[in-house]
Amino acid sequence: MNRQYHSHSLCGSTTYDYGHLHHYGAVTELAPSVIPHTHKFYGDTSYNDGHSHPYYSETGPAILTKDGRHYHEYCAKVQYADNHTHYIYGYTSTD
Repeated sequence: MNRQYHSHSLCGSTTYDYGHLHHYGAVTELAPSVIPHTHKFYGDTSYNDGHSHPYYSETGPAILTKDGRHYHEYCAKVQYADNHTHYIYGYTSTD
């Protein structure tokens, strides 16, 4: 099956700052199934310590695997809330 567009999932926990962390999960926006490409993604962290943090960012370029699939690395600063911020980072699912 030759798909023209695709997406990836991502999830994890924010950095531990100000005595707590948050969890997050998202599905990237669709992107063309060509190399190179990136994906935009956005969401809200879990509600913890009386607040949550929105985030909006873009993955790095596709990283090819030996079997011809790919994934992406991401690193982003969540939006400021309750007098602080956190970071999210990791790898998307493999397509």
